[in-house]
Amino acid sequence: MMKFTTLIVACILFLLTLSLRAGTYVDTFDDRKLTDWKEVNVKDPRPGKWRVFNGELRADNKDDDIRLLVLKDVQWTNYDVELEVMPLEKPGRGHIVVAARVTETRAIVFTIGDVFWDAPFPIVTGTILDLETGNLDGLPLWFRLNGGQKNIDNMLRDGVNLPCKTVYAHPFLKTGEWSHLKLKVGGDLFMFWVNDELVLTTICDIDHLAFLDGDLVIGSVGFGIAGYTALFDNFVFTGEGIPNRGRLSVQPQDKLGTTWGD
Repeated sequence: MMKFTTLIVACILFLLTLSLRAGTYVDTFDDRKLTDWKEVNVKDPRPGKWRVFNGELRADNKDDDIRLLVLKDVQWTNYDVELEVMPLEKPGRGHIVVAARVTETRAIVFTIGDVFWDAPFPIVTGTILDLETGNLDGLPLWFRLNGGQKNIDNMLRDGVNLPCKTVYAHPFLKTGEWSHLKLKVGGDLFMFWVNDELVLTTICDIDHLAFLDGDLVIGSVGFGIAGYTALFDNFVFTGEGIPNRGRLSVQPQDKLGTTWGD
């Protein structure tokens, strides 16, 4: 009887261990389906256009309002996100975006571009974005208290490293070439890589930011654009408790296309 009880306990512990192991969600868009995704648009603009063709997701956004594609019905805290992106066209100001802890009202966004603060040169940014207003929580007020646009430009050039508010000068992603983006989210620490180079680290002490009122502790994850046409591929999402789904393609496959949006 004791051996049987011990076996049962061991099995339960084993199952619990399995449930806590890191899983990997992969979407190569080879199946042409976007059923796991939903669009989240800052300031609720018109829907963007997302098209899957030949195993790649093409996103078109002609204005500088950020449009995100995020995983539906997921709430995660700690994870790694990796994806490939190829900018095709940037007619004006624009951003490439990776978003973490996405909720109904906010997201922690990591961007490469020149939309925020009318930057006179490209920057990489890690900050909190209000999805309803398009405002960046905290940082714009701090900038305004320190002078006009010229002073802001100088601060952007020198770099700003504040809690949840980190900005550095960084080149645009190269048009017509694939770039590899990676975001690591662990508690209050956020680390962002571009082509295997760590370009930004920021600490975001969510529990001590009163204006959040408990928001951004958990949330969804995704990516997006503003003012760009770009291709996305090989989205890989890894973390504790994340269900295993899909795998990376060994070779490209010829696929019919599908379109979502107007």
